Amino acid sequence: MRSRLVFLVLCICSLCGGENFLTAQTKDSSLTVEPIGVQGIEHLLHNRSGKILFLNVWATWCQPCVEEFPDIIRLYGQYHNAGVDFAAISVDYPDEIESKILPFIDSRSVPFKVYVTNIKKDEDFINALDSSWSGAVPATFIIDANGKQKSAMYGQKPFNFFKTKIDSVLGSK
Repeated sequence: MRSRLVFLVLCICSLCGGENFLTAQTKDSSLTVEPIGVQGIEHLLHNRSGKILFLNVWATWCQPCVEEFPDIIRLYGQYHNAGVDFAAISVDYPDEIESKILPFIDSRSVPFKVYVTNIKKDEDFINALDSSWSGAVPATFIIDANGKQKSAMYGQKPFNFFKTKIDSVLGSK
């Protein structure tokens, strides 16, 4: 009897579009969140292929992070075809990908790559990005096409502040 009930629930879920519920995928199945370690961060920062990187460090539980995210998405819309890559690293836990991070990026239709830190020691994560950074989020880094940090911004920033920083790095390309 129990196996029939489980089968029935699975059938109903699949008929009602419940595949997202069953697989914990986002509406846009191309959206994924990958754990990233120190080597992954180094690769992201230094293998720029001639493009600038706008890198935001955030968390689902961080209100200022959540509030600035729409501006980052808007910046992506303005700059992704102008030689600027966008990426975000969540400091949520890797086991929260399906329960917190994917629902967050799905509900906002995040168009750029999102990672979750998979580094055990906070100090190692901080040093991989910027040893002068306290580790507080949100934090945003702009890396030039040669892999050099051009800007480090701590705390919530508005669209025009970010835009000015990106334009400055683009202008010096």
